[in-house]
Amino acid sequence: MSERRRRARQPASLSRRLALQAGLTTAAMVIGASLLLTVYTAVHQFTGALATARSTAGLVLDTLGPVGPQSATDLALAEDTNANDPHIWIYRNGEQILSSPNTETHPPAGPRNVTLFLGSDPRIRVERTHLNVAVLLDLPLNPSLVLLRDLLAGALTIGLAAAAGGGLFGYRSARRMLWPVQRLTRAASELRYAAAGARLPELSAADDEIGRLGHVLNDLIGDLEAQRQRDRAMLAEAAHQLRTPLQIVQGNANLLAEQGRLDTAEAGESLRAIQQAIQGMTTLTNDLLTLESARRERPAGRDLALRPWLEQMAEDARALSPGLQIELAAVAPQHIATDQQLLERAYWAVLENALHYTPQGGRVVLGCRATTRSAHLYVEDSGPGIAADELPFVADRFFRGRAGRGKRGTGLGLAIAKALVETLGGDLQLTSRVGEGTTATLVLPR
Repeated sequence: MSERRRRARQPASLSRRLALQAGLTTAAMVIGASLLLTVYTAVHQFTGALATARSTAGLVLDTLGPVGPQSATDLALAEDTNANDPHIWIYRNGEQILSSPNTETHPPAGPRNVTLFLGSDPRIRVERTHLNVAVLLDLPLNPSLVLLRDLLAGALTIGLAAAAGGGLFGYRSARRMLWPVQRLTRAASELRYAAAGARLPELSAADDEIGRLGHVLNDLIGDLEAQRQRDRAMLAEAAHQLRTPLQIVQGNANLLAEQGRLDTAEAGESLRAIQQAIQGMTTLTNDLLTLESARRERPAGRDLALRPWLEQMAEDARALSPGLQIELAAVAPQHIATDQQLLERAYWAVLENALHYTPQGGRVVLGCRATTRSAHLYVEDSGPGIAADELPFVADRFFRGRAGRGKRGTGLGLAIAKALVETLGGDLQLTSRVGEGTTATLVLPR
């Protein structure tokens, strides 16, 4: 029973819905056009019948003028014997003197000044008078109503036929148009179990919407595959980075567990090694969490005075590295709308990297330049510099150039800075020359 209910609740396929919509739309258009035609025909029939009635009444009245009423009646009303022919009454001084053969002998009921009668006997009535003679004429509307009824019946018949034809045509057209989408659905389902690098097939030879959808999806799949490869590489590198300190912790913990084999000095060395390893793992873990959270940050734009902020950054840098010359260059613009917390984390990551690689007695310059659309906060150092072949990769996660090998650190500083500045809507730019130093610039929109 539950399976039947689930099947009953399943919506109709897109092709069936499109076919139903096409059929109903076609029928509505045909029936609407037929109704408009019927209304136009009804108005035309009514105006034509009214004109005919007035013309006939005028003709009878004109015929009565020069001759006697009896001979005029015989002449004008000789053929008015059919029920659908005009019904004519002639009055003199308000008294009926003649009537057409298809009328009753008594005068017509109802007001004589009403133009249109509806009901079981629909008709148009006109009255023409001249001196003491009046002609009253009723023109039956049954033939016109039969025509309108036939038009409505034809409209409904044609509408139903159009609905069936439109539905069939819409169904076949929808099936043809949705066939690439069905291929896309099957191919996307198979991609779950396909090898890395697999892509969707060419959906359409023409450069249409379906073909462009396939290209966009393939680009998206490529981006997701690249992101997955980067995540796997980061996971492998993080595991490699953690393996050494974990081995240090495990080895020294094993030594401490063997009581009596270590004297106090050796035990102290083992504890310090464990503490350093734990500190390194803590730093790496915090950097990874910072890098991941940078993607989900929602910056809040507030006004920031740059010069006092950079002065504070320079003071913190001097306290951290007293052996370096920390200088503050020109600052422009003076204010910028940004998220101070995210900017501080990004700028400090760049500044800390410069302090780490600049030798004792070296020089680090902080400053800001402005363009019409952006602010360029930079950190310039006199460190060893970065080789040209390594410069495009130094902001990648865990990348270490030749100058950084053997130095402590997680290799995530510039990657964190890049992720944070991109969250702020900017970009991280690096320029360097070997032996002269490196300049890292945070480009932010103004």
